[in-house]
Amino acid sequence: MPEVGQFPPMSKQQIQKRVCPEALARVLGQWNGGAITTGEAMAALDISRPQLYRLRTRWLSSGKGGTLDLGVSGGDHAAAWPKECVAHLETMLRASGRHGPDYALYADELERLYGFRRDRGSVRRYCEARMGGLLRSLFPSVRSPGARGRRWQRAEFGELVQHDSTPLHLWGAPEARQSVIMTVDDATRRVLACRVCERETLVEHFMALEQMFAHVGVPRAVYTDGFTMFGRAGEGLKSRFGQVCRAFGMLHLVAPTPQAKGKIERHMRTFQHRLAIVFASQGVSGAAEANEVAYEHCRHWNSNHRNREIGSTPFEARVRLEDEGRSQMKAPPDFKVVRLFLSLRESRRVEMGRRIEFDGRWRTVARTARKRVTVAVRPYDREFYVLEDDLDPTVRGLPRILGKFSY
Repeated sequence: MPEVGQFPPMSKQQIQKRVCPEALARVLGQWNGGAITTGEAMAALDISRPQLYRLRTRWLSSGKGGTLDLGVSGGDHAAAWPKECVAHLETMLRASGRHGPDYALYADELERLYGFRRDRGSVRRYCEARMGGLLRSLFPSVRSPGARGRRWQRAEFGELVQHDSTPLHLWGAPEARQSVIMTVDDATRRVLACRVCERETLVEHFMALEQMFAHVGVPRAVYTDGFTMFGRAGEGLKSRFGQVCRAFGMLHLVAPTPQAKGKIERHMRTFQHRLAIVFASQGVSGAAEANEVAYEHCRHWNSNHRNREIGSTPFEARVRLEDEGRSQMKAPPDFKVVRLFLSLRESRRVEMGRRIEFDGRWRTVARTARKRVTVAVRPYDREFYVLEDDLDPTVRGLPRILGKFSY
């Protein structure tokens, strides 16, 4: 027997697997009769004090001198998972395909769609216990994640946002490729904009910026790669993207390497994997539906995903920084300014002083002395503005608007 007050570490194995019923009844009888102390009984059975008293109560109620049939104290005490959750979980597993399993995604989707909350570990254990055959058939080998290094981050919300895009197959024919465009805040990891499109164009990038402006405001700086569509650092007026940054007072920074914008790269890798599975499991087959699902998924991510590097969710990080006065997000200018600058602009000749041709039709505009005017086209809204002069980001105010039309 160990000395009083000194007990070995208790075993995690259940007592009915460690002690036979006869030995258990004998120890309980000796302790109840005063032959051994409480500490000695705890040490002999390798259990805690509360468990010892519970066992004695059961032993007394079963009759002194008899053996105590413990049965299995553990077992599956959890309620069965809802059938619709199990069915959708299997659908998401099959939709994962070549992407590999993502149990954190499955947990998020079960909570978002059905209000059924389970952590990633519980979902993984459930799949391994009840869908092991399906897992082995879908994912014969799983790659282990590589080492990740910490990277610098900005101290204030909106001080720097990272913007990027990637092509991938989301729906349609196997050779079809869609694009995901994403903007992430550097300090909070908050997804500020996420757009899914059939083809990556400048308009799609403008729509992502408009989504960010509408929901959180205008950041201090935008960080992109050196893609021709964005232009080069310090060339704010040589590309349409640079002109937009100049117009809204945003600094345009260009990353020298993909590793330099690691946060948006990791987010993009995570979300292209997640969205591919979510879209396949929900039967998404078009850009409009895809953007609705992507918006809800990002909103849930911002509110519930706890980032390991910052120790909080993106929503909590944003609230904390704003409460501390550490936010550089500013409200966007007048909505008409946003709509005009985030448009495609073309030049048109004015005929007979008041008519211009667009999309095969003649439109009558306000009288002007200009021989040529600028058309600011909004493809997603199917409308355009006719401007007397082109937009100039270095000049305050807007040029005269000669008309607004739908097409």
